[in-house]
Amino acid sequence: MLPGKARLCWAVAFLAVMVAPTLLSLVNGSDNPLLNQLAVQSGVLATGLLVCAVITPSRLRSLTRALGIEAVLGVHRLLGLLLLLMVVLHVVLVLASAPSAVTLFDPRQWSMPSRAGIGATVGLVALTGLAVLRHRVRHRYALWRWVHLALGGSVVVLTGLHVWWLRHLVNDPPLRITFGLLAALVLGVLSHRWVWRPSFDAHRAYEVHEVRAETGDVNTLVIRPRRPRHGFDTSSMPYAPGQFAWLRVGRWVGAEEHPFTIASAPAGTESVEFTVRNVGDFTGGLAKLRPGDPVWVDGPYGSFTWEGREKRAGLVLVAAGVGITPMISMLRALALRGDTREVLLVSGASTVDELLFRDELRLIGQQLRLTLVETLSHPPEEWPGRTGRIDGALLRDVLPSRGARRKLEYFVCGPPAMVTDVVTALEELRIDRARIHTEQFEMV
Repeated sequence: MLPGKARLCWAVAFLAVMVAPTLLSLVNGSDNPLLNQLAVQSGVLATGLLVCAVITPSRLRSLTRALGIEAVLGVHRLLGLLLLLMVVLHVVLVLASAPSAVTLFDPRQWSMPSRAGIGATVGLVALTGLAVLRHRVRHRYALWRWVHLALGGSVVVLTGLHVWWLRHLVNDPPLRITFGLLAALVLGVLSHRWVWRPSFDAHRAYEVHEVRAETGDVNTLVIRPRRPRHGFDTSSMPYAPGQFAWLRVGRWVGAEEHPFTIASAPAGTESVEFTVRNVGDFTGGLAKLRPGDPVWVDGPYGSFTWEGREKRAGLVLVAAGVGITPMISMLRALALRGDTREVLLVSGASTVDELLFRDELRLIGQQLRLTLVETLSHPPEEWPGRTGRIDGALLRDVLPSRGARRKLEYFVCGPPAMVTDVVTALEELRIDRARIHTEQFEMV
């Protein structure tokens, strides 16, 4: 399915999840006072928002392919904010519609539905506060993530208990069926994400074939399926050039995992390659793996690929450091397919040793209509390429004329600051934002 149609389908699905229960509650409570109706409907709408907020980060391939992981996480945050606002409105309307609601301020008089609802609200407020602090977390991200997941799970459970113990909604047959379907949807998505995939899906079991050194701190991990598949055509991981996957070296649910771009091309071979810079304990551990060691892969994900977009459009690939990994996957795929479109690769690094795949790029350049521009911020004395960062001045110099450059597709990958600067520079050059593609994946 094309990305545009997939986005439309997902938008309709999310709208149905949010609106359908609210419309049913409106019909069911049409004889109640207006404030009571608004209180109930705001709570039901909040439940629909919660379901959508749970679904978005649960690694649904069609969703991440349609939107891209950046947009998926953005939608997740937006839904979380709307959920908090709707819950606050729900609490205000409950207090306004029922004089006895003042007992909410006296813990000794809390009923079971009240306890569940108050607990869910407190958990949601804490969850939102934790999300606001996300940008301040660096080395302790794993702890932040597990606290975030625990709070999210508590909010889901307590919300379900709140609805169940209130009874007046689930006593209505259409609403009971609707809430049952929503509960089954949440349980199914979460079970697939947290139980089936990490513990039982045999297609995700791989083993190390080779660990190949690229530079002093960059290695390429080559893996193959642990169980040979007859007629292998990458069906175990039908990825597109530029997509990524999560890697883990343990089978248990809580095993540490990290996302990495797939560097190989989907060419019908058993091997899948990930080029990784050693920047911590996990990536350092990957470099120490030996042939035959087991690894588990969850993927592919993402929309950082030219497949499914305008056919035969020229490409501009802008990469810094190890951000070249999705670009090398794209170039390898183009070379294998004998693609004749024009490609411009702008590759930047600090030193010449950090420029990856240089020899291979020269060979690929003989097979494709590839223009390679290399730039270093700390070049050696006899450096033949460009010097400095990848910025607007460099892009204006290497891109084609105004009319031609507006017809190209742009892919940018590298450190966040570099990506932001390049996107800003391209927008200043009047490049349509829809033609600029980035992917800053996170742990979801």
